[in-house]
This record gives sequence, C-alpha cells and structure tokens, in this order.
Amino acid sequence: MTRRALLDDAVARLQASGVEDARRTAEWIVLEATGATRAAIYARPDVVVDPAECALAHRYVVRRATGEPIQYVLGHTDFYGLRMTVTPDVLIPRPETEEVVEEALRRIRPRAAPWVLDVGTGSGAIALAVATERPDAEVFAVDVSPGALVVARANGDRLGAAVKFLEADVLLPSFAAEVPPAFDLIVSNPPYVPQAERAGLQREVRDHEPATALFVPDGDPLVFYRALAGHAEHLLRPGGWLVAETHADLGRDVVALWRRSGLDAVEVLPDLAHRDRIAVGRRRGERSD
Repeated sequence: MTRRALLDDAVARLQASGVEDARRTAEWIVLEATGATRAAIYARPDVVVDPAECALAHRYVVRRATGEPIQYVLGHTDFYGLRMTVTPDVLIPRPETEEVVEEALRRIRPRAAPWVLDVGTGSGAIALAVATERPDAEVFAVDVSPGALVVARANGDRLGAAVKFLEADVLLPSFAAEVPPAFDLIVSNPPYVPQAERAGLQREVRDHEPATALFVPDGDPLVFYRALAGHAEHLLRPGGWLVAETHADLGRDVVALWRRSGLDAVEVLPDLAHRDRIAVGRRRGERSD
C-alpha cells in the first residue's frame, strides 16, 4: 500500500465513523505509524509503506474510530512546547490550560527561586511547563491518583525536569501537612465539570478520560476551590499567589468564595475565547524574604 492509499483509507474509515477533522487525524496516524514527515507524505505519495507500518496505522484507525481520543491512541500530546505522554489515567492537557501556565508564570516572574505547588497534576503538564520555564524554581506536584503519578513521573524523567511528585488528596484536612510549606505559588486545574453536564460531553471525553479528573462531586461545585483557599492560608507565603482554572460558569462564584476566604487581589480572567476561566488570588501580607 502506498502512502497515498494508506492516508485515503484512513480518512474514509474515520469519516465513516463520524470522527471530526478526519483528514488531520488520519495524517497524524500515518505520520506516527510510518515515521515520515507531513511534507514527505505529500511530496512522495507513491512510496510503498512497510506492511508492519500499515498494520500499525490500521490499529490506530480502529481505536480512533471507536471514539478513543487520538492523544491516547498515539500515547502523547504537545503542551506548552513539551511532548507529554498521556494515558487513560490522566486528563489530556488542553490549550486553554497553557493560558493558566502563562498567568502562573507571570505571577512569579519577579520572584527569585520561587517555590511552586501544582495541585491535581495529572500528566504533570502544568508543573513540568513551569519547571522548564523557571529552572530556578522548586516545583512540587501532587495528585490523588497513583496511576496519574506514574505518568507524571515518567514525563518528568524524560524531560529532565526536577519536579517532586507526591501522592496527596487536597480535599483532606491533612493535605497541608503532607506537602512542604511556604510556597510562592499554588496552581491547579482541578475537576470542575458538573455531573449534570456528563451526558452532553463529547464521547471522547465522557467515555475515555478519567472521571475523577473531570467531574466535581455532587452537591458542591466549588469543593476544590474551597479546599485550595483553605490550604492557601497555611501553604502560601504572605503575598503568594493562587491560580486555578475554572469552569466558565463558575468563575464569579470562585471569586466570591476566595474573597470570603480572606484572599486578596482576587479576580477571574478571561481565556482567549473571552470566557471566565482563570481565577487568581493572593494571600494577604508582604514577603519577609
């Protein structure tokens, strides 16, 4: 089978399965299976593909056609310029979370050798992006999922980033005792999708990504933001920042909650689509160091 035939076959199968952007997805699959570049695929479409590579591409197509996200199929995604391994144990990092990283980095820009804590690290995307951009920082990352921490540690080892990964549950009162104190920044992309929205999600998200990383428990949509604000008093240095991604419908509620919790300079910032998605607050007081 030639490159052109392999690509056309993948496009047709994916389109028949209702996969959005079937051609681009088929290109990713053919590139991954053959190791060729996109330019080579189109410049030399009549090159015959090795049968083993054809078989691998077909397996990828079958998996994607059933609704499995392409990032899980290929085993990786790109985030903030970093190649991140992803598995069904972790949420797939989204482009909007890169904006959270940008805001977090902006808040610690004036601080030398800042201490940073990433809560609910998943694949380690936020922590590793911060550590890569700020190699002088002491970065810690926690997650409640042992499976997620396996992925995060592997990403850290591969990228050579000195992030300390810990297993801890931010919803427990003991959380503050399980991590070091005195952070300049706590950053988080916590679960924030209400259970009521589950049925309306894309099948790729609903059926394949880890529910514990997506959905808030019934009854309190602000439970994770409440926990973050409560721990901030003990874990943030005076003047330290709390930055978290939010559901677009919860941004104003998070602001009100954090203000009642005693945080200062609280605001919710829009993402590039002009949705309220990044909550920011600061522990009162000035740094003494």
